[in-house]
Amino acid sequence: MSEEIKSVQHEVDGALPGSCSSEFSNSNSGLHSDESSDIQLGPAGDYIVKRNRPETFLNSDDLEKVTESNIYEQKRLFSFLHGKKVPPIPQDDSERDVLPFFSANIFSRIFIWWVTPLLGKGYKRTLQPNDLFKMDDRLSVEVMYARFEKNLAIFHERGRRNYRKEHPDASEEEVRDNYKLPRLSLFLTLILTFKWQYLWSCLCSVLANCASGFNPMLTKRLIEFVEKKAVIHGLHVNKGVGYAVGASLIMMLNGLLFNHFFLSSQVTGVEAWSVLTKAMLSKMLRASNYTRHKFPTGKVTSMVTTDVARIEFALSFQPFLAGFPAALAICIVLLIVNVGPIALVGIGLFFLVFFVTMFFFKYIIKMRIASNILTDARITLMREILNNMKMVKFYAWEDAYESNIRDVRAREVSRVRRMQITRNFLIAMMIALPSVASLMTFLSLYKVNNNGRTAGNVFSSLSLFQVMSIQMFFMPIAIATSIDMMLGLQRMERVLESSEESTDITRDMAPSPDLPENIAVKMSHASFEWEDYEKIDMNKEEEEKKEEKKEERKEEQPFENSTNDTDEAKPGALEKKSFTGFYDLNFEIEKGEFIIITGPIGTGKTSFLNSMAGFMSKTSGDVEINGKLLLCGYPWIQNATVRDNIIFGSPFDRAKYRKVVTACSLDADLDILPAGDLTEIGERGINLSGGQKARINLARCVYKNKDIYLFDDVLSAVDARVGKHIMDECLVGLLDGKTRILATHQLALIEKASRIIVLGNDGSFTIGTYSELKDTNATLMNLMQFTSQASEEDRRHENAELEKADMEEKEKVQELLEYKDEEEEQWEDLKKQVTQKSLTMKGDGHTTTKEERAFNSIKLKIYVEYIKAAAGKWGWAAIPTYVLSIFGSAFCSVFASVWLAFWTENKFKNRRPSFYMGLYSFFVFGQYLFMNIQFSILCFMGLTASKWLNLGAVKRILHTPLSYMDTTPIGRILNRFTKDTDSLDNELTEDIRLMMYQLGNIVAVIVLCIVYLPWFAIAVPFLLIMFFIIADHYQSSGREVKRLQAVQRSFVYNNLNEVLGGMDTIKAYDAQQRFLLKSDFLINKMNEASYLVSALQRWVGIFLDILAVAFAFIITMLCVTRQFKISGSSTGLLLTYVLQLPGLLNTVLRASTQTENGMNSAERLVSYALDLPQEADYRRPEMAPPEEWPSKGEIKFEDVSFSYRPGLPPVLKELNLDIRSGEKIGICGRTGAGKSTIMSALYRINELNHGRILIDNINIADLGLYELRSKLAIIPQDPVLFKGTIRKNLDPFNEKTDDELWQALVRGGAIAAEELEQTKLDKPDGSGSHSKMHKFHLEQKVEEEGSNFSLGEKQLLALTRALVRNSKILILDEATSSVDYETDDKIQSRIVEAFGDCTILCIAHRLNTILNYDRILVLERGEVAEFDTPWNLFIKEGIFRSMCARANINEADFKNASR
Repeated sequence: MSEEIKSVQHEVDGALPGSCSSEFSNSNSGLHSDESSDIQLGPAGDYIVKRNRPETFLNSDDLEKVTESNIYEQKRLFSFLHGKKVPPIPQDDSERDVLPFFSANIFSRIFIWWVTPLLGKGYKRTLQPNDLFKMDDRLSVEVMYARFEKNLAIFHERGRRNYRKEHPDASEEEVRDNYKLPRLSLFLTLILTFKWQYLWSCLCSVLANCASGFNPMLTKRLIEFVEKKAVIHGLHVNKGVGYAVGASLIMMLNGLLFNHFFLSSQVTGVEAWSVLTKAMLSKMLRASNYTRHKFPTGKVTSMVTTDVARIEFALSFQPFLAGFPAALAICIVLLIVNVGPIALVGIGLFFLVFFVTMFFFKYIIKMRIASNILTDARITLMREILNNMKMVKFYAWEDAYESNIRDVRAREVSRVRRMQITRNFLIAMMIALPSVASLMTFLSLYKVNNNGRTAGNVFSSLSLFQVMSIQMFFMPIAIATSIDMMLGLQRMERVLESSEESTDITRDMAPSPDLPENIAVKMSHASFEWEDYEKIDMNKEEEEKKEEKKEERKEEQPFENSTNDTDEAKPGALEKKSFTGFYDLNFEIEKGEFIIITGPIGTGKTSFLNSMAGFMSKTSGDVEINGKLLLCGYPWIQNATVRDNIIFGSPFDRAKYRKVVTACSLDADLDILPAGDLTEIGERGINLSGGQKARINLARCVYKNKDIYLFDDVLSAVDARVGKHIMDECLVGLLDGKTRILATHQLALIEKASRIIVLGNDGSFTIGTYSELKDTNATLMNLMQFTSQASEEDRRHENAELEKADMEEKEKVQELLEYKDEEEEQWEDLKKQVTQKSLTMKGDGHTTTKEERAFNSIKLKIYVEYIKAAAGKWGWAAIPTYVLSIFGSAFCSVFASVWLAFWTENKFKNRRPSFYMGLYSFFVFGQYLFMNIQFSILCFMGLTASKWLNLGAVKRILHTPLSYMDTTPIGRILNRFTKDTDSLDNELTEDIRLMMYQLGNIVAVIVLCIVYLPWFAIAVPFLLIMFFIIADHYQSSGREVKRLQAVQRSFVYNNLNEVLGGMDTIKAYDAQQRFLLKSDFLINKMNEASYLVSALQRWVGIFLDILAVAFAFIITMLCVTRQFKISGSSTGLLLTYVLQLPGLLNTVLRASTQTENGMNSAERLVSYALDLPQEADYRRPEMAPPEEWPSKGEIKFEDVSFSYRPGLPPVLKELNLDIRSGEKIGICGRTGAGKSTIMSALYRINELNHGRILIDNINIADLGLYELRSKLAIIPQDPVLFKGTIRKNLDPFNEKTDDELWQALVRGGAIAAEELEQTKLDKPDGSGSHSKMHKFHLEQKVEEEGSNFSLGEKQLLALTRALVRNSKILILDEATSSVDYETDDKIQSRIVEAFGDCTILCIAHRLNTILNYDRILVLERGEVAEFDTPWNLFIKEGIFRSMCARANINEADFKNASR
């Protein structure tokens, strides 16, 4: 391209918003100068990543995503208490205060007063990320992880030591790969890492429990004082006031200690979440191929989303276990002091129930493990669906997948329900236990020592039993969460102890001193192989059986699908057995050479590149790499801008960047994208074509400054013209002088190579020049037979075409320069014509929608929808019964104590003791019965809601348009089906249960106080107002901080998903550190909210305690001063309940807040289940075509216009086509011409703007999508394979017979007809390995995303899958781009043979593929440019002729074509 064109393009770029002047570009403009910046560059020109410089590890818009802030002013109930000025949002870190966790003064720390500025701000307007406190370094994940890693290393070393003892002959490598961490290693590591703050938490728990245990002593004294005051009217109240003040102070101390214990343990939970998430990500970046096979992405995601969240939750409850013995000891001693040894009856019952509970918990553990397995299975299914949604829609598999998920979900909910019913039964038993224990004790006391039954003794004892009950109430939660935590930690231990990449690649492949300077790569007797994972799995299983580790095996087995390979193209293709490795390789590659590797599919071309890059296990020999090497493998695209994907952690050098973009033929693509290179690419490059992904991947590689480049089939997804441009401008031009090694099937350009490596089906390896091998190497000769060689005339023709195009471009530029001085408006118009970029279309370039974040309280609609989903068909009976059971349990609970007071003072003089005993027993057991009814109904309703909301969301996500999937990160969608669903399954019902039960109790206590002390009613409104002021301030901020935490957490999960998906690329670019730092940054941003969530909860806890203490103080003073005639028994009764108030108020507010937070999850699921955009009707029975439709396969396009999303310009414009029955139509055109869009229009991926498409004279717009898509077959450009077997991939829902599948494999060419019977007889070998079976056997294993099959093999299986469908219309989208020409020719022959009577539409970059088709459609800018037989188009001077010239196609190639 000429200099004038470049200069104009630079000017045009400068005029485009954000293209040149983006903040990111400017910030990097001086990167090479020593002064203006302290950012340093490494030897390869990449940033040296620094924690304090986010620009060295973040993409340009990452910071904007996590700190985006807008002001939303709020009108709240108590706004008049605050000033009118709305505080501004801090713009950057310099304006933010550091989290005052350690720096606040002692008073502020005791009462957590340091959060009040934030509460004031949050009351006036909605809080935003920059409003939160800046992370204190001491709490950052980096600092904590350093301690965690140091402590874990102790247990790793212990594990290695134990393995050496048991296996004294083991080598260091065997020890490293096979040792096990000692039991509880991860738990002990966490305890050691956070020992001081956790010890403080346990100490607070012990002291809080002691305070609650001693309070009944003062209660007893108070009751005795009131009794004495009733008899001696002149008695001074000093002592009584002292007791009242003492009881209130102990309550206050108990509240402070309790809240600080919770604050410390919750913070520890957040810190544990952070270090475990980082530990898992770090491990997977170091993991060996076997570890990645054993713990695929789905399982790791499940652990990080579900298990780590449960561990965080569990750690906040564990200190209860530490405080339990102290409270128990105090209660036992005081009970014996109060009522004598007879108290042991009640205490004995406590212990009996405790041991029964432990027995039931074993059953709960079993249920939890069983439900975990099903949860993993469901999440794996969801990942499969979301990652392959395009395939699901093309094959109309929505209903079948939905049915699978319904089945798994029903079984999962059934297990969870059984577990929760059991747990609820135990919790009800624990709550009713003090009443039952006191019943047994007082009945015994009546028989043994009736004199000891004074009001003081009875109600003090009742309080003590209730203190024990509170302990027993939290014990099951602490134990249940401990079980969840231990199971989660156990699963994570398995990952952290698994094998890592054992060799330092750089050191292992360093050149020897005697290696000649001009040699870049040398292999001497080098052998490489891929591990047989099935064999390793079998051996490990045997070993574990011997060591009797059956429990661990049970946990892992159900969700392990043992498979046999991992990397891109390990197995072979058309030979019978899988490719496993190379043996005794000897060759040298000189610096600056351009080597092309070729061979039939499945001979190990990708493996050969992997062996040089150090990603394949070397079994013997030496490899020497002299220089910095980079492997450009499978295209992995980040959810970032095009520019960020290309520069990939390097400084932005504009001149170099322009050269790379031009050399990789990306200029035209950037012109089409709405914001040029600042357009955000959807997750996994979902809004790009295969060719665009391949070229961005290539540009990323070329932008890096390396000595040796390894390219894996970078030309397969591009057409011949673009392929030639890349070869000339990039591989031979821009990279001239570098060592380049290219694995490819595109042999038209093979003469440009310095030498060629040919890999044969028989495992042969040959290296030499093209002239040496073209007549001697049978494999190469065979491959070349199918590749056209251009004549001189063709070359001249091509050059003339290029010159003509160049002249046209120069003329346009000249025109531009002439107009340069004219008005700005005209100048802009002309620039738009040249660049095809419309500034009005441009927008901000963001493809991905922002994470949904609700503001203020949850809308009433969400509660209504949740209750509707929960009620189901029994709602009319369930909801009233539930409300009645709340009243019933509250009434029985309070009235049992009232009746005890009546009995103590013998209120009904003429009644026998049995009357009191009988009714007391009735109320005690009535309470237990009502609680069981209440908890069970709620459990059924909660899980019903969770089940149907989840399934409703699944149904709608399956039928949502692909445009929604393009713009929504998969991590965010997956969050709905992991964290949110788990929250509804396990947490929300617990929170609602706690809130409703305790709310009933509070109402009962207030009514009781008013009945006994009518004047107290005056204080109630004031106390309620104070309660609402505190609660409203808390919820206005606490709710928003919790929502911010949820949004920031989804960024962490998105990053995790992206990194796990791009592991190979990240390792190839040695970018592990950069991605770990990005993860740290996102975790720290999330924790800025997480730490505040805990602090705000504890702040409100402390202030509610102060309120409840004031409430209690009023009641005790009213009793002491005898403002009402009140007996000792009644005083005891009131105090028993009033002293519970701080706990009750706290529990209600905490539970209501947790419920609202849980309802955020419900809100997100409700929005998915009800509001997701939907495609057109999936089924329309009234418009269903005949069963045999389409019988002919005629296709007509009439005035068709089509856009990918509303508001975008049309890609197809007024298209008119008439395709006859059984015709084979080839479709070609330049990149972006609209070739693949025809397929999208046929499948109704989006609806047409206008016009119609007819198949056999039926308008496809009138049909249901299922009726349409199920009748079409497609072989896509990116063939998708699912984890499982080949059978599952061909027929995922068991709709076909084995014979049909075997025949399809034969017809597709995967298995030779003569080998079929023998193949059917293949069985796994003695060790259970499938590696000796035919590689396309129905039972052959397929790894996640088909990573153990080469791209060519995947396309063969995609062809077979299309054959299984037996459709009348077949669409091929670049279906043979990744196979060699010989295989391509065979596949095309098979397609013609197998689909002889079908209509075929073939989108092709390789024109050879479609030369023998009936007609060829040439598209240009979404319009029909040419449409005729191949020969007629060839002899006509047009676009097709010029494309043939570029692809070196001449007349001889049309020998079989119809002329």
